[in-house]
Amino acid sequence: MLRLKQGIVSKGMTVKGCAELLGISERALYNKLTGDSDFTYREYQKLSMLFPDFNMEYYLTDECPPCV
Repeated sequence: MLRLKQGIVSKGMTVKGCAELLGISERALYNKLTGDSDFTYREYQKLSMLFPDFNMEYYLTDECPPCV
C-alpha cells in the first residue's frame, strides 16, 4: 500500500493524522499500509470521502500495470 502512503503525504497529511480521521490508531493504519491487515469497508468509504480525487483501487494495490 505504498501508493496510499505516498498519496497521503502528497495531500500534506501524516499517517497519524489520517489514522485519526479514520478513527483508528496509527499502528492500525501502519499495519494496513504494510499489508499486515486489511481495510474495512467503512474505512474504505472514509478514505474515498477524504480523498475524492483518488482512485482508491489504484491506491489500495501495489500491483504494477501490465507491461505492453
